[in-house]
Amino acid sequence: MTSSGAADLQRWRETPVLRLLCTGSLLQGNHLNKVWRGMAQRSSSLEPAVPMMVKWVAKKEVLAAELACAAAARALKLPVPGGALVLAEKHDLPGIPAKVRGANTDLVICFGSELQWPDDTLARPRGTDAAEEWVWGQVCQSQQGASGGAWDELVANDDRHCENLVYDGLRWWLIDHERALPSVAKVMQKFAEAIARQTVIDERASRNTLATEMLMRRPTDHKMEMLPSSWTSQRQRLIWMADQAQSWSTGIPDVDTVLMMAHVYLRSINLRLPALALHLQDRLARPSAASLWNSSSPPSA
Repeated sequence: MTSSGAADLQRWRETPVLRLLCTGSLLQGNHLNKVWRGMAQRSSSLEPAVPMMVKWVAKKEVLAAELACAAAARALKLPVPGGALVLAEKHDLPGIPAKVRGANTDLVICFGSELQWPDDTLARPRGTDAAEEWVWGQVCQSQQGASGGAWDELVANDDRHCENLVYDGLRWWLIDHERALPSVAKVMQKFAEAIARQTVIDERASRNTLATEMLMRRPTDHKMEMLPSSWTSQRQRLIWMADQAQSWSTGIPDVDTVLMMAHVYLRSINLRLPALALHLQDRLARPSAASLWNSSSPPSA
């Protein structure tokens, strides 16, 4: 089956923009940005509404990175929840920052991540240190541990921590990609230039926490190095996804700007895939060498 005929990708033929249908339920906790739980649906759609985690972020490039990572992960069959841009009315987002409440428009662009209900049937330790150790121990023994470590290397994500890993009783899900591929935002306007594209390929995260935990806990059988070749076999699906993103449009200028940026992010992830094996090899060889992950200076011999 070709990528264009893959049943699991068909939803991405349509522009991934939904509407929040109700007042969101504000989540409590130490969140960098406001997050709500709510139901969202495509406008004029007869499909059932989808429960989503809806997050407001100020920067369009962050919205684009989140959307692109959700789409790319789906193309590569990785455990990142499906995502979409979610358009909401200000009054449906309790606790929205004052600067947003005072804006001239009632429409707020958020990122929506399909809700993965956390499993509460397992006895979990209490206390920050014990809980963190429990999460890393569990995820590193799962199939998603290796794929998560390689995925964070692919998208240069240095912000993986215990609170953006969700266990649903069967598998671990990777959420929150606000800091993925920071170099893309810097070269967005010049992406077509060869030097800008090379900057994106060379981007290295300052750290890869999940890969480091895998290496520490499973030094001889983590199997992360086997994943790049496997994912390369899915590259046509990723290219197809990026091609679809080029046609995403709503007629709303601010939304279409985010969609255009998401297309560039998807192209960037595709550009990085052939280099993943080398990036991952270097990471596993020297996981703590901070200078190695500075894209302005190449790795030393």
